[in-house]
Amino acid sequence: MNMLNNFIEENFNQKTLIIVSNREPYIHKKRGETVRVETPAGGLTSAMDDILKATGGTWVALGTGNYDREVVDDQDCIMVPPEDPSYRLKRVWLEQNVMENYYHGYSNQVLWPLCHITLDRVNFRERYWRDYKIANMSFANAILEEVDEGGVIWIHDYHLCLLPGILRQKREDLTLAHFWHIPWPDWGVFRVCPQARDILEGLLCNDLIGFQIPLFVKNFLDCVRECLKADIDYKESTITYNGHTTRLKAFPISIDYDKFNSMASADKAVRLIRKTKSVHNLEPMLIGIGVDRLEYTKALLKRFQAIELFFERYESYRERFTFIQIAAPTRMCEPYISYKKSVEGFVSAINGKYATGKWRPVIYIDSKVEHADLAAYYRMADLAIISSVYDGMNLVAKEYIASQVEEKGGLILSEFAGAAEELEGALLVNPYNIEDFSERIKTVLDMSQEEKTVRMTSLRRHVKNHDIYRWILAFLRETAKISLSAEQESCYIFNHTDEVKKLLAGHNVILLTDFDGTLSPIVESPDKAGLSDDIAPLLSRLKMTVPVAVISGRRLEDLRKRVGMGDIIYAGNHGAEIFDGSRTVINQKSSVNADLLINFLDRLSSALSHIEGVVIENKGITASIHYRMVNPKYMWELLSIFRKTAKNFEGAFRVTYGRKVIEIRPGNVWNKGNAVSWILENMGRESLPFYIGDDTTDEDAYRIIKGKGISISIGKSPEADYYLKNQNEVKGFIEWLLEQ
Repeated sequence: MNMLNNFIEENFNQKTLIIVSNREPYIHKKRGETVRVETPAGGLTSAMDDILKATGGTWVALGTGNYDREVVDDQDCIMVPPEDPSYRLKRVWLEQNVMENYYHGYSNQVLWPLCHITLDRVNFRERYWRDYKIANMSFANAILEEVDEGGVIWIHDYHLCLLPGILRQKREDLTLAHFWHIPWPDWGVFRVCPQARDILEGLLCNDLIGFQIPLFVKNFLDCVRECLKADIDYKESTITYNGHTTRLKAFPISIDYDKFNSMASADKAVRLIRKTKSVHNLEPMLIGIGVDRLEYTKALLKRFQAIELFFERYESYRERFTFIQIAAPTRMCEPYISYKKSVEGFVSAINGKYATGKWRPVIYIDSKVEHADLAAYYRMADLAIISSVYDGMNLVAKEYIASQVEEKGGLILSEFAGAAEELEGALLVNPYNIEDFSERIKTVLDMSQEEKTVRMTSLRRHVKNHDIYRWILAFLRETAKISLSAEQESCYIFNHTDEVKKLLAGHNVILLTDFDGTLSPIVESPDKAGLSDDIAPLLSRLKMTVPVAVISGRRLEDLRKRVGMGDIIYAGNHGAEIFDGSRTVINQKSSVNADLLINFLDRLSSALSHIEGVVIENKGITASIHYRMVNPKYMWELLSIFRKTAKNFEGAFRVTYGRKVIEIRPGNVWNKGNAVSWILENMGRESLPFYIGDDTTDEDAYRIIKGKGISISIGKSPEADYYLKNQNEVKGFIEWLLEQ
């Protein structure tokens, strides 16, 4: 916690930090003449509360308490916590019908079952979507009333998919980070969503999206690939769409380990354990525990099917093993009411079939249990079962581990819970395989105490070293990095035309520009690229009054053919070949070991031959490996093979990764920056240079231009002075330049 506080003080003391969630951290309720302030249960809410106590920021959330409106000021805000006010809670108000359609409708009857792959429960209505949009707009308006310039917004979960898009449209200066707490399904499932495109476009206005595990990151990338025309980098987990880059990363969420460990170790826990065993006749029983919201994704019915089969198969465990199920009510509307009846009916059936005397196989508790009491139940249990059919993480598994102070228990964990990715030492189970499930119960109960202790010691060490505060620190570190980068990055050129116009006054101009992705739209195959029809006539007009140079990674001959204009300068092979308008004046072929490059490419061709869609282009001096047409599922293999092959040629070649292309250049050959230097020295003296590019290979040119002229990147780049949102805006910029 001290490390987190220090980080926040160093990185957020000059920035507005706003946390946004559907649920509020403090709820004001009036019963009779008494006003009470309730705090929703949950480690995340508590941890976020700690953050804002340290930063003095703002929490924006839905007002739901029956006395919430009465205690806020004219800006719908109240200082919290009540006992020591240190940050603002701003409440968002929704009309009751909007609330029903937004929350119980679209959020929990469309997105929730969709993301948990329970498609038979998806129930879409037009009014749900209408009011979901209204709710997201209401949150946006509330945030915009609070946030200062350059503020950082941390958005939580699936209730607010459209919020980033609304905020980005109104405020380019904000840093937007979004954590998605539930699973993200693959495209075969997500395509069911009627608003799949709208949801993805809204989320891609974030600078950072956090998911629970790497699988959900990959699923999101795949969904964007199938639904939108975006530039996707699977290696870096980034998506560039409409000129904006979003970074994706897995941040496995956790709990407050010290809190649960302390509560489980307390005398109060010991007394509750003693009392519980006495009341339910559990001494010296083996005890199992399940703690869940009464929610169909937790697979309680499948859990009880496995428990019933266990007692049927293993009579020796009757009257020796009792399972305690704590099922807190949630969303008491359909389909949850029916599900509750089904679960309770199953429990009654098991007890009716196997109960004897004072012993019941299942003890069912259907009320909310406070954390301190939960810790006692966790400590008491010899076995915990988490059987979710799909879960983003499932923090019950980690709460159980943190509460196992005697390290005597075992954990059965669904392989479909995100926690299964982390918790080595748990016994994984497929909740659909009831027979194997029942066998897992016996395996844990029969396990030696020595093995249980070894497993639990390892699990406790992991959860302690990766607690909720480490999770917050990791997420905020990534957010701060992006926020700092955004401050240092270029500005949108069309917001700064007056500044640029002043620089132009009294200067001649020379335009230097990349080709692929700049003058030509990005295409699947490099042989399909060409000068776009709307840009060609503009360049023809511009070159009559302004020197124009086209600089590309393509071979000089190929570049000249594709642009098709005389009286301009061409630089091919990233600058290794330069044509001054009438003849080739630079040709570095003599300085390149062509045989070594051919050897490199031959090895790559052989090693990558089984991967469809790879295009290897030998340009004589340099080479390009194009993989835009490669199926994403082969990307890791492709990159692994390339890196392994490239190790044999280290020192001889410089490798750079661009947009769906790997560039291979001899270490001693010129780059685009060298070409720009030569052109300016020999053909552009006393001129103000403009350079437009779109890829990492253009950054050498941006660095040369720095302080001498103006560099413009398509999509943001930390090296460029300004940026354009997409390739289509190149036309608008050239038109603006023609008017000056």
